[in-house]
Amino acid sequence: MLDRVWIGERPRTIVLEVIDIFGTNRCMFASNFPVDKLYSDHATIFEALSSITANFSTAERERLFTRNPEPLYRLT
Repeated sequence: MLDRVWIGERPRTIVLEVIDIFGTNRCMFASNFPVDKLYSDHATIFEALSSITANFSTAERERLFTRNPEPLYRLT
């Protein structure tokens, strides 16, 4: 069964491994709302991602949360 709860070490391990493989220049954070709402609220998911990346530099966090999605979704 797929674990969809965004608390604890499981999401931390997955997120950090993906970022380690692809780097902060090729990753971005997103959600699958409204489907994810069945398992967690948006604030819980955002807090988990924020906590996981708390030790990243400001530039790395900006890429993950803001800069990388901008061209993909044509936000700029």
